[in-house]
Formats: sequence, structure tokens, C-alpha cells
Amino acid sequence: MAARPQPGPTGDDSSRALPPLRRLRRALGRIGREAALYPTLLRGGRRPGLAVLPSEGRAGASLLRGFNMADALQGRGWRTMVVPHHLSRAQRHRVLGLFRPDLLLVQQARHPLNRVEHLQDWPTVLDIDDADFMDPALEPALSAILARAEGAVCGSRFIRDWAQRHGARARVIWTGTPVSPGPWPLHADRRPLVTWAQLGPEAYRAELGIVAHVMVEVARRRGPVDLRLYSWSGPRDAPELEQMQAAGVRIEILPRLSYDDYLASLREAAVGLSAIARAEGFAQGKSFGKILGYLDAKVPVICSDAADHALFFRPGSGVVSDDPAVWADTVCALLDDPARRQSMADAAHADFRSRLSVDAAADRLHAFLTDLLNHPVQRAT
Repeated sequence: MAARPQPGPTGDDSSRALPPLRRLRRALGRIGREAALYPTLLRGGRRPGLAVLPSEGRAGASLLRGFNMADALQGRGWRTMVVPHHLSRAQRHRVLGLFRPDLLLVQQARHPLNRVEHLQDWPTVLDIDDADFMDPALEPALSAILARAEGAVCGSRFIRDWAQRHGARARVIWTGTPVSPGPWPLHADRRPLVTWAQLGPEAYRAELGIVAHVMVEVARRRGPVDLRLYSWSGPRDAPELEQMQAAGVRIEILPRLSYDDYLASLREAAVGLSAIARAEGFAQGKSFGKILGYLDAKVPVICSDAADHALFFRPGSGVVSDDPAVWADTVCALLDDPARRQSMADAAHADFRSRLSVDAAADRLHAFLTDLLNHPVQRAT
């Protein structure tokens, strides 16, 4: 399930249990973060204003769908401000009152201040890229925001369908990511390395079972084959690892890396696997996840027929299937054919730039927000 909301900076009681020195440091940090916003607050102008309320700092969805979108929209005619998640309730209201946003872009409801009772002074747009509404602890808060929102920005069709069932104007905008600079290693120069770039893969037992089944079959057909995993913290004698190793799969485990180092490491791979074992429950809200890294690094992708994968990949740009036999066939064929790998990776990378980059997401978000501004919801008084 989704991460439950954590205690946050409500402005009065969130840090009572902390030692006095830590409380002082936290208070000074909030003051400094608020002060850093004032050049933006004083800039003014006639452009429409968008304030982003992320769930956390510059990481994950808050970075990709919050900070990055705020930066990109400035070049598309918007005044933007990201309100640090550390700020207290009083600080938020103070800076928003000075900024006077035309819209708030509220990311999820995991932050305790991203709740409808704290948002009623401004027109709101809900941004949601995980199926947090499947969590009984979060669903009421999300539904309450949606009930008075101008619209919803959704990370997938599944999330859009939920928003529309609540009567919201909803738009699917896939999470965009920055495109790393080239050049990229040619596939003719890459070793036949398969990767499953799931962080902490030992926690995804069903998906690990799929990968193990496929790699055992690949090793049976081709002989020894290399598989790279990331940040494995489970036992090294896990049944799935032992099964693969006994079949001739040479397992390489990398530690947790910075995102830049992670992307650089993917440029060594020949094939990338992305398994979603069951498209039910919270998994239905998954999006492209690690596939973004594969596309950025020009790694050919084999993925489950889940989320919106089949809407992005086309024949020749990737393989979308829930059949392990298809996965094994494709891995073997790609490892033996660097030219085919190169063609598939180049085609997917071109689509990645046009459909899953920061610029692509920002263009769609700009168009949707502009439409919401021009056609506000008419509510009964």
C-alpha cells in the first residue's frame, strides 16, 4: 500500500517530542526556507501564478512532478513557486497570501497540510500519480480535495478513471524526467548484460519469481548469462537467487547509488526487465517507474502488460507481454543481436523524448492548467 501520511510541520505540536536543540534547528530551517521564497513572492507580474505543494523534498514524484514542472512552466508564461514541505501552517498561508496563486497544484495527500481544510482559500488542482485512494487512511482526504478541486492531474488511466468517477475534470499526464546528455555507448560495445533495476528487489517476491523463471530459461538455452540487481538487502541464499545461480545465471548486485550513478550504470546494460506481477490493488496505479531509466540509457525494454505500458511502446520500440515464454524468447534474441537492440533502443528513446521527458509533461500540464483557468468550475453558492 501507499506510504501513510507522516507527522509533519503543522506549526505547533509536530516537534514537541524533539530535544530543544533539534527544535531550534528545525525552526531556524523553516525561517530560512521561507525567507528564500521572498524574491519570488515580490516578483509579481501579470502572468498566471501556480504554487506547488509537494509531499516531500526534491526526490521522487515531488521532484519530477513538482519542482521540475514548476521550473519548466516558468518558460511557458507562468509565475511559479514551490512551497517547501517543511513550512508550518502559518508560514504556508503567509507565503501563499503574498504570492496570490491562481491555482494550487497539490501533490497527493500524504503531507498532513495537503488536506482540504488547509486549502480552501485557493483554487486547487490535485496531482496524483499513485493509487493512494486504495489506502483507507488516505482515500477520504483525497476524495475531499477532489470534491472541491478544479481538476486532477493523473499519472495513469487507472487513476484518471478514479478521478472521473468523482466527477472531476481529469487529464492523464505521464511523469516526465530529464533527458541525460549523450553520447550513449553503442550496443555493439555493450556486454550481454540483463538488468532488473528494481530497488530492493527482495521485497517484490512475485516479480522476483517472474525474473528468476525467465532468467533460468535464458541460461538453459544460452549457457551462462549475467543479471544485474540493485540494492539487494535480503539473504544471499534466497531460493530465487540460488535457483538462478544453479542454472548458470551470474548475479551481480550493485549497492544503492545516486540517481546519476544509477543512470550511468544502466548504460552498460543490453536488456532491461520491468515486471509487475499483478495488476490489482495498489499495483494498478503504477506508471513507468524504472522504465524511465532504461529509456534514458537506451536500454531495450521488456515489460509486463500493465499500467500504461501498452500505450507507450509500439512494435519495434519495446516488448509488452505477461507471457514468461515471450520474455525468454526476446531476451535470447536481443542478447544475440546488438543491431536489433540498437534499433529498439533508439526508437524507444525518440518516443521517450517526445512523450516522457520534462518538456513533454510540461507542455501537457501547461495546456491543462490553462484550460482550467479559462473554464473554472461553476459551483452553487
